[in-house]
Amino acid sequence: MKVTPDDYGRRCQFDHFCKLVLYHEAVDYFRERKRQRGWETSFETLPLSELDTLCTIDQYPSDSFIFPAYGCELQISDGLVAAAFASLPQPGQSILIAARRTL
Repeated sequence: MKVTPDDYGRRCQFDHFCKLVLYHEAVDYFRERKRQRGWETSFETLPLSELDTLCTIDQYPSDSFIFPAYGCELQISDGLVAAAFASLPQPGQSILIAARRTL
């Protein structure tokens, strides 16, 4: 197969066209990344107070201790506080539950 000068010229034009398309795609990609960087914030740069607002902590009923009195239930999630509350006599527990109910 013999290559004619006209065929060689078309191949060079097509090669140039492909390189030009790839170049402009790269320019568009980097422009889009620059635009996104302007809107996005890295977690590393956020202060701790703002990071705390982004997280959630699940509260399950099985994670807390329940003490019933006066038709309501007092849920205590800290084990040490629940142990101290359980060691109180029944009248002391009732007073604390009633005080919590009025808050």
